[in-house]
Amino acid sequence: MRCQRIVNGALALLAALAWGCGPKPSGGPAAAPPARDSGAGSAQASRRIVFVFKVDGLKYGEACQSGARRANDELASRGVSVEYLAPPKADNSGQVQIIEKLIADRVAAIVISPNDSKAIVPVIKQAMDAGIKVFTWDSDAPESQRVFYVAAADDVQIGVDIMDALARDMGGTGKVQIVSGGRGAENLNLHVKGFEEGAKKHPGIVLVKPYIYNDDDNVKARSMAIQALQKTPDLGGFACANSPSPPAVGQAITQLGKIGQVKVWGLALPSETRQYLESGAVNGLILWDPSKLTYLTAILVNDFLDGKQPADGAEYPGIGKITYSNGRVLMPSVRITKENVAEFDF
Repeated sequence: MRCQRIVNGALALLAALAWGCGPKPSGGPAAAPPARDSGAGSAQASRRIVFVFKVDGLKYGEACQSGARRANDELASRGVSVEYLAPPKADNSGQVQIIEKLIADRVAAIVISPNDSKAIVPVIKQAMDAGIKVFTWDSDAPESQRVFYVAAADDVQIGVDIMDALARDMGGTGKVQIVSGGRGAENLNLHVKGFEEGAKKHPGIVLVKPYIYNDDDNVKARSMAIQALQKTPDLGGFACANSPSPPAVGQAITQLGKIGQVKVWGLALPSETRQYLESGAVNGLILWDPSKLTYLTAILVNDFLDGKQPADGAEYPGIGKITYSNGRVLMPSVRITKENVAEFDF
């Protein structure tokens, strides 16, 4: 993962130029604890808020990192550093290793997008017992002691909406392959649940089993999409739960000459899916700006540490109104198609 510390004062310009470009440590138990990936110099900060994402190397994660950087720049004058870390592989052990180091460092808050919603529970308890506030964003661990969860949409409903859009583009009939990332990711599993609920509304839609899990690996995502298209020649559509899948499926459809024959809807960044949206290899996306999601989360977490709870209906510039209930914060999401993809810069 990138080993980078953004420092204040005289080194700020140099750090900004070098942001996120350091070497990546090897994974595994013997690896040294991961260095900070972004944020203000913690030596000067009286409060450290650290984000721990699923895996390093994803464009989605890079967008999240930019949101952490924005929050850091905004909060640095108040003695707050906002940092971003991610393990080299999308597994629970890598995240636990990072979190245990942060517990030892006695940071103020840890914000996690868990790879495994259940396996992460013990280390969340460990952090909370140590007096460190733990939150989740992007993906939840609902059985844990986390304070609150910040997401861009209801994780199940967005799956229903994607399946509705896909079924419409397929004419209400045909075989659909569901694609996801890690099997233990709570948000992805809820998206898949939404796909299944959405499919029940369309009797002509048949879900192909088994579902595909590509572990958020770009290369694996493309190869598994090609295999699915070859295994089921009359496949009519893909419902994609994780961000690497729509561009990977779009690439596979393009390679096999099936543009227009197979429909694709899912969650992905418009920046890495634009060429496939414009060519028709991918029909549409439902997503949010992950940079804004991470920025909003950092602001909400810092406010909480100051004694201020999230407020239902509160409006944030450039983001819109949030909803808050039962420990869950939601921000608005958007639909992206070839007609409007050029409007988005993330």
